[in-house]
Amino acid sequence: MSTTEAVLPKLLVVEPDFMLRSIIIGVVREMGLAQPQEALSVERAEHALAEGHFDAVLIALNEDGATVKLLERLRGGHFVCPAETLVAVTAQHCDSGMALRLRELDVRRLLLKPFKVKGVIETIGGLFTAPAATA
Repeated sequence: MSTTEAVLPKLLVVEPDFMLRSIIIGVVREMGLAQPQEALSVERAEHALAEGHFDAVLIALNEDGATVKLLERLRGGHFVCPAETLVAVTAQHCDSGMALRLRELDVRRLLLKPFKVKGVIETIGGLFTAPAATA
């Protein structure tokens, strides 16, 4: 591990779509935004959060509510990561009720799919530079 990698924040990327996950991980690494670790499901993300520390999580919102439950557990202090861990969410769509729920869970960024690489860069970069942004 280089000294640059040692100072980069650790980012857990939770995205079930292989291609999208690979693009996000590649962009994060190439741009030097963070040290990414990937998880293809909420269940695997739970294991990662239970075993290691992450500075931020980028997670895909799913239809069955598992993502929201994971965020509730994170905010409730059920993992190794602090309850205040920075969170960004990607979603196919987001109604006002879900946007309010994500705000209650202190989601700092919301990125709607389909998005451009620039959106990923801005979202992840914004997690680590902005004190808070609206969902």
